[in-house]
Amino acid sequence: MNAGVMLRDFVAWGPDATGPTRAVALLRIGLATMAIVRFGAEVAPFAAETFSELLLGLVFFIFAIAALLGVRARLSIGLLGLTIFLLYGMRQAGLGTAGWNHHHVYLLGISCIFLMFTDCGRSYSFDRWTAIQSGNRVLPEHGILWGQRLIALQMSALYFWTAVDKSDQAFISGQRLEQIFVWSYSGRTLEILLASPMLLSLMSCAVLVVEYFLAYAILTRRHRATAIFIGLSMHSTFYLLLPVSTYSATMMLLYLALLDPQSVQKFTKRMQEP
Repeated sequence: MNAGVMLRDFVAWGPDATGPTRAVALLRIGLATMAIVRFGAEVAPFAAETFSELLLGLVFFIFAIAALLGVRARLSIGLLGLTIFLLYGMRQAGLGTAGWNHHHVYLLGISCIFLMFTDCGRSYSFDRWTAIQSGNRVLPEHGILWGQRLIALQMSALYFWTAVDKSDQAFISGQRLEQIFVWSYSGRTLEILLASPMLLSLMSCAVLVVEYFLAYAILTRRHRATAIFIGLSMHSTFYLLLPVSTYSATMMLLYLALLDPQSVQKFTKRMQEP
């Protein structure tokens, strides 16, 4: 295959990608909700210590609610992502509470920005409702999906680099997982998991193998269904066994970006039939 054909196929898969928009609309609603759940209490007016924090918190809620409802959907979800990055940068600089300078926060912010490169307002949105009510035109539930592909690439990169970070003796031997479990389970029922170093090592190796597999498999049509099942199972386990806050929930939500938009469209239409 020559370079010209490869470039054409890539453009068709990425920048020129179009299709049904209900999947990205559901992703928009989910990301806006996740942002409010994750950051709402920390940026609400009652938590503001300075006028700039108060102002930025109000901006956050305006964009989050607008994205949730689909008011100027593409613009509002993009500005929500930029606001999260602004808060992320402020926290990294030591302004505000700890815990913001984490890749979980980055993931949520960049996903919102990537979603701006889709027509996520053409389904389940105030934008669509007003277009229908005006009687002038009806927005077709079909549009640009480039941002959906970018989210899939971001997920692949996240799995790959987290696996690379874990590829050392400390993790493979179970020592790093033991530290996490000591912090999470000391004095609790699941403290029994600390009794078996072999089990900790096996669990660590399993996570490492799965993350390397997912980095590749979620981008391939042949292995995607298997990858979705394994990935959702892994993140469900993380959510139940570790204090990962909204990270696992966000990752499970982002799996919407891996589903075939046409299949999601057909499923939601069947669900909405009387």
